[in-house]
Parts: sequence; structure tokens; C-alpha cells
Amino acid sequence: MIASRKEILIAFAAALLLCGTAIAQEHPEHPTGKAPAKGAHTYTMDELEKAIKGQIIATQDKNGGKYPMKDDKENKTWSMVLDHVHRERLSRLDAKTYFACTDFKSDDGHVVDVDFFMKDDGEKLAMADATIHKVDGKARYDWKEKGGYWVRVPAGK
Repeated sequence: MIASRKEILIAFAAALLLCGTAIAQEHPEHPTGKAPAKGAHTYTMDELEKAIKGQIIATQDKNGGKYPMKDDKENKTWSMVLDHVHRERLSRLDAKTYFACTDFKSDDGHVVDVDFFMKDDGEKLAMADATIHKVDGKARYDWKEKGGYWVRVPAGK
């Protein structure tokens, strides 16, 4: 029995597909993160940016258009306005925690880089923490990967 060209092409395509799947599983080119917990909502970058901006703007609206942030290192409270959210730095840290880097402009002319951490409370993203990462480009801490997780380390280490 002689197979038609169409049957040969289909068989060849199926063989390539099977080989490709086997190779991809044996030698992944890029590691993948943990899958979200069953039933957990995965927020898109647009949803994350919208949630962060919404909470920042709500705080600014309650404070005369300014975002106040206590700074123990400088022993002052910054009065700032959101400049932008770094979309390229929006990321998911685990099944329920998201991270965003933002830049603010202070009343006294400084650029303050603030890192925000958002948690999925089951219904929406809520602000969990905010830390001053940099002032005028000078880092107060850096990020380093340890054991598959990102941790804060002293600047320059």
C-alpha cells in the first residue's frame, strides 16, 4: 500500500510535533515560575498598573493632590506626586503578591523611586507595603535573587 503525499506530510508533521514536545520537556530553554494556586486569579500587567495607580491617586486625592510618605532615614515625610509606574518592572512575586516600581516627584525637586507590593485579597489587589528604593538615583537597597526568590540587600553588595 503506497501512502499519498498528504498522508506522508501529516505523519511527518505529527512526528515533528511529538519530537518537539519531548525535546521541550527534556531541555527547557527558559525556566518557568510556579503555576498560580488553583482558583487564584492571575492579574495582567494592565490590571496591576491600574490597581497601583488607583490606590496612589486615591491617597493623593485625600491629601491635597500629594502622596505623603514617611522616611525614617531622612527623618522627614516626603510630599510627592506620581510621575509614572515602570511597566517594565511590574512583576509577580508569588501566587498572591505583585511588585511595582514607581517614580514620584517631590515638592522640593527630588525624584523618589518607591517600590510597591500588592497582595491579592481574594477580590482585588490591595497595597501591602511601600518602601523608598532610591532618591535621585541613589539606591538605599538592591535586589538579589536567592534560592529562586528576590530579596532586598544593602546597596552596592
